[in-house]
Parts: sequence; C-alpha cells; structure tokens
Amino acid sequence: MDVLAVVLRIVHIVCGVLWVGGAALFFFYIEPTMNKLGPDAEKFVDEMINRRKAPIYFVTVSTLTVLAGVVLYWRDFGGISTSTFGSALGLGGLAAFIAWLGGNLLIPQTLGKLGAIAGEMKAAGGPPSGELMARMHATQQRLRLVGAVDLILLGFSVAAMAAARYLG
Repeated sequence: MDVLAVVLRIVHIVCGVLWVGGAALFFFYIEPTMNKLGPDAEKFVDEMINRRKAPIYFVTVSTLTVLAGVVLYWRDFGGISTSTFGSALGLGGLAAFIAWLGGNLLIPQTLGKLGAIAGEMKAAGGPPSGELMARMHATQQRLRLVGAVDLILLGFSVAAMAAARYLG
C-alpha cells in the first residue's frame, strides 16, 4: 500500500470538496446577500473577512487541493500525459489552477474594494452619491463575474476528474 498516495488523495479530495462547496455557497448565497444589503453589509463583510478570516480558509483549502493534485499527477505520470485518462486529469487540474489563481488573487481584491466603497458610503452620511453607487455596482458585477468564472472552472475540474477513469 502506498501510504503517501492515500494521504495525498484524501487531502486532495477533502480539501477539494471544501473549496468547491465553499465557492458555491459564496457565489449562490453570500455574495448575493451582500449585494442586496449594500452598505448595511459592512459589518457582515468585516466579520467574515477580517475576523473569521474567510480568505485564509479559501487560500488554505484551495492550495492544499492544488498541491496534492500536482504531486499525485506527477507521481502517476512523471510529466504531461497524453492518455485520455491523464489528459482529462490534466485539463481538470489546469481548470482548477486557473480557478485557484482567480479565487486567491481577484476575489479578495474585489471584496476589499467593496468594503472600502461601503465604508465611503457610510462615512458620507445620508444617501450615497451617484458616483459611489456606480462604483459599488461595477465592483459587485466584477465580483459576480469572477465568482461565476471561478465556479464554472471548478465545476469543469470536478467533472473532468470524476469522469477521467471512464473516458478511455
């Protein structure tokens, strides 16, 4: 029995489930709720991002997923595989890597911008200006787009890896 392979596979699958599940929860429920609440979401965002450290959760589970997957792939194929099985795993891994980049670079940056804009709105007192509202909506749309692309890539990755063994 290859204990290292078993441990890497468990880490890869469990962290992948936590990553994809968390991304889906964020995209379908948390982000639309934040958008609906507008400036009133500031306390929630502060709690989730700064106190509960949600970005650290996503960085950790996504990075462990990608690293374990790369090591498993390398151990199995020693490089890029041209077999149907290896190609499906490789394409799934590439999709996950792109989602990892977007999720760990673009999403936290965009959430930070949303928090800053919400802070400006609150500090202004009274109804927000048209310029602030336009910035808020544009940033919300960017977050929605990045989240959708991220979730599509993760969905493709899961499907490719789940089906890889049966494709060839």
